[in-house]
Amino acid sequence: MLKLVSLIAALGLFISAGAASAQNAEAGAAVFKKCKACHQIGPNAENKLGPTLNDLVGRAAGSVEDFKYGDSILAAGEKGLVWSTEELANYLEDPTKYMRAYLDDNSARSAMSFKLKKEQDRLDVVAYLTTAVTAEAADTTAPETPAETRTIDEIIADQVFTAEFLEDPANFAAGKDVWFAQCTHCHGYKAYPGKAPKLKPAKYKPEFVFKRVYKGFKKMPAWNEVYTIDEVRQVVAYIKGQGFAP
Repeated sequence: MLKLVSLIAALGLFISAGAASAQNAEAGAAVFKKCKACHQIGPNAENKLGPTLNDLVGRAAGSVEDFKYGDSILAAGEKGLVWSTEELANYLEDPTKYMRAYLDDNSARSAMSFKLKKEQDRLDVVAYLTTAVTAEAADTTAPETPAETRTIDEIIADQVFTAEFLEDPANFAAGKDVWFAQCTHCHGYKAYPGKAPKLKPAKYKPEFVFKRVYKGFKKMPAWNEVYTIDEVRQVVAYIKGQGFAP
């Protein structure tokens, strides 16, 4: 009887593990939020810092019209790289490492510094990329999100940061979560030497930090289409906090 119970328990663990590794497009849509500053998907998608991701699966690497790719991704496309779900999942783990292995060239690099280390996140995002365009194009009944009536500059001008807000541990913790989900890929210690300079928070006023994060600056994308005003404010609380550690 004991052996039977152990067998059933082991079988249950096996089934749970299999379920955990299944692709989940809905979860992938949430993960894709980290990608939206550089990539668009859907009926009205346009090239931004990265190319549109419509019809990505089955597409040759480096083949979106009117987008300026880096040399390595173009070389991979010329070599025959076509984005399958498996190749995409491998690429998302570490784009530059993938390019170097695919091209057998240690000098190759990807312009995309963002990495998805969790396998489940990669599987889910790939699932979302294979289904999102059709789903979004077909959904004509979904209620629209009320549009923000203020301009970006007006929103920036409205921001006031009190000591109480900046010193609130909850705001610091929430801002830290966003930072390590998004900002650390260019500004964090793992990115150095990276695309962005090291930050010197003591020199920045909170309102200035909000403006840079919300509106963007030069090659830094604007995060107003990805994160809410409250979330950007929480990022400010983290950057200006005593425990800020990029």
